[in-house]
Amino acid sequence: MPETPSRTRAMSLAERAVLALRELVHDGVLLPGQPIRQAAVAQQLGISRVPVREALKNLEAEGLVEPSPSGGFVVARLSADELSQIYLMRRLLETELLRQITSVPESELAELTALNHRMAELIDNPSRELRHLNRDFHFRIFRLSGLTHIVAETARLWDKTTPYRLVYSTERAARVRIVDDHDKLIGALRRGDVEGLIQFMDDHRGTGEQNVVSVLSHPHR
Repeated sequence: MPETPSRTRAMSLAERAVLALRELVHDGVLLPGQPIRQAAVAQQLGISRVPVREALKNLEAEGLVEPSPSGGFVVARLSADELSQIYLMRRLLETELLRQITSVPESELAELTALNHRMAELIDNPSRELRHLNRDFHFRIFRLSGLTHIVAETARLWDKTTPYRLVYSTERAARVRIVDDHDKLIGALRRGDVEGLIQFMDDHRGTGEQNVVSVLSHPHR
C-alpha cells in the first residue's frame, strides 16, 4: 500500500517523539520507574497523543520503557542483577568487536583524538554534548570491526544502561578518568595492541559498572 502524506507525517511525528523521549530518559529528566505523562509530552512537542503512544510502543520494544500496571508507561527500571547481566553481554560483544579490528587509519585515530579533546574541554561542564561525544567515541571504535549487526546489538544494550551511567559520570573525578581511559584506548589502537585494547576497555567499562551496580544494590547510601 502506498503511503499517504498524512501517514508519512504521522510516522515523522512518531520518530520525533521517539527521539525526544529517548533524550529525556538519557538525560535523567525521566528517571527509571517514573511514569510518562503522555499528554504532557504531546503538549511539549506540539503534537497529538497518537504519535506519542506509537513512540512509546517503539521504545518498549527497545526495552527503554515498559507498561505500567495502572495503565500507560513508565521508564524501565533495572535491578542490580539485570544491570550486571547487561554489562556481561556488553563485555562479550565488545570484546569480539575489538578483536576484529585489524588496522586503524590515521584519519580515524585523528577523529578519536579530536573527540576526546572536546570531551576534556567539557569536563567542568557536564552536558548532553559530553554524553553524545562519549557515545560517538566508543562506537567509532566499534564500527572499525565491520560487524554491523553486533555493533547494533551493542548499541541497544548501551542505550538501556545510559540512565544508570549518569550516576557514575556526575562526579568530576569520573569524567577525568573517562578522558584518561580514552587516551589509553587510542594509544592501544595506534600500536595495534589488541590485547591491551581489550584490557583497557574491560577496566574502563568495569569501573562504571561497579559504581552503578553499587548504587542500585545500596540505594540509600
